[in-house]
Amino acid sequence: MTAPGTTARYFLRGDVEAEPLVDRWYAWVHLVAPATAAFVVVERHLRMMESYVRSPAMHAAAAANPATRSGPFLDLGGARVAEVRALLEATRARARHRREFVAAFAELDELLEGMTGAALEPLYPSVPAALRGLVELEYDRHHRARCRLYERLLYTGALADPSEQCLRLVRSDLDGDRPFAFSTPRLPVADGGGEGAVELAVPFAAPELDALFRARTAPADPDALADALNLDAGSRPGFRALFTAEPPRAWQGGEGTPTGSGRVRVSYFGHACVLFEDGDVSILVDPVIAYDHASDVPRLSFADLPDRIDYVLITHAHHDHVLPEALLQIRHKVGTVVVPGSDGGGLMDPSLRLVVEHLGFPDVREVRELDVVRLPNGAITAVPFVGEHHDLAIRSKTTYHLRLGGRTVLVGADTANVNPAVYERVHDLVGDIDLLFLGMECEGAPASWVYGPYFARPLDRDHDQGRRGRASTSQEALGVVERFDGAEVYVYAMGEEPWLYPLLGIPYTTESFPLQEAERLVKSCQAQGRHAERLYGAKRWSWS
Repeated sequence: MTAPGTTARYFLRGDVEAEPLVDRWYAWVHLVAPATAAFVVVERHLRMMESYVRSPAMHAAAAANPATRSGPFLDLGGARVAEVRALLEATRARARHRREFVAAFAELDELLEGMTGAALEPLYPSVPAALRGLVELEYDRHHRARCRLYERLLYTGALADPSEQCLRLVRSDLDGDRPFAFSTPRLPVADGGGEGAVELAVPFAAPELDALFRARTAPADPDALADALNLDAGSRPGFRALFTAEPPRAWQGGEGTPTGSGRVRVSYFGHACVLFEDGDVSILVDPVIAYDHASDVPRLSFADLPDRIDYVLITHAHHDHVLPEALLQIRHKVGTVVVPGSDGGGLMDPSLRLVVEHLGFPDVREVRELDVVRLPNGAITAVPFVGEHHDLAIRSKTTYHLRLGGRTVLVGADTANVNPAVYERVHDLVGDIDLLFLGMECEGAPASWVYGPYFARPLDRDHDQGRRGRASTSQEALGVVERFDGAEVYVYAMGEEPWLYPLLGIPYTTESFPLQEAERLVKSCQAQGRHAERLYGAKRWSWS
């Protein structure tokens, strides 16, 4: 690639997508955490592949329909059945420990179901072998028996095999050019799994990935990177093609980085991703970041991030707010990741701290309601996150109150204001807020969409539909605005941007109820003399 004795100076192209995979499937929080991954593989992946082998035409039709695209349907156009069958058989063989783990949970459920207050100690010898030494038996205050997982132990066992992890790199021209992320395996490149794709057989925590992704903005030698990543000779030409001598594009427009106290720059990167910079500290919330693909939609990409991100804040464990694909690509520039604390061993609520540590981040801080992280000229406070989690015991969720430059922000994520008394109490503590960011995807998915594999028995359909993971309606959101007397109100986290389509698959139209509700909130706020808008794509502004 370069003449002998010279140093290559190339950049990883801005249009190179980097998909982390676990056992050929797109990696999200519940596929990284060992316990939930067992259930996802056994109850979802195996079932979907079995169904596809039986009826590929049905899957092709459902995946082509926007209304059902995000359902359990492989998006392979009805083709490649032999390859899916081969992956199915290979997964069955590799998933022995996972199948035993899932079966053991069902066995333990039966064992605990009849316990209504008697001592649990005699049951430990009867705990199924796959769970023995990994669970603690306990009662809740209603004398209902349950088990609690020792999660950190799970990361040391057979359920957490880093050899199943890899990274798939491929250039793409379009945001929505890949199948729905959670229903289609990425078949091996060697078997025709993707023209131009390069796969790196390295675990997510591998430090070599930092050098690779640093090359998005700092020049590097692709051959040296290929050596560090142990790429074979056949993969090297494709890997070199992912680099360019042209430096990354510069952000056009907006205002410069603030240098004085009392001045804050706000950068909206799409969906729920917002960057705050005040000259002393940089804070990035819920990083889901666009690639440099051709589009009419304005965007900020990895090239627009600062060289140092002091804090990454995660609001909750849903895949459009904590995305390994984005986290791995910014790990080299991140100081501390702040995550909400979990249920503490509950199956459906895996520890975000352990997941993010498993992604190779050395400094992960767990917070709970009203915990404070002190900043040079302000503070980050964890604020209760109301609703959106299907009435389940999910604790890994928080919104954030930021104090920067003498001003205040509430990053509200997908809060559903169904319990206004909470915000009355929070307001008593933090007072009025200058900037409000509120998600308003107020229809949401049914409970089974994410959590179905973990239910001991299927949820009644009416209950499933009634317990949707939704954000606030316009009236609920207006209640938050008025309680905190927000001067500026921004509706965000709507999943509208085209780069969210492979993650959410939401087929929005102008008639969609969430968009109509968002517009109602904006008009109501404007009628009250507040600045209000629905964010879309990218926006950068300063506030002082």
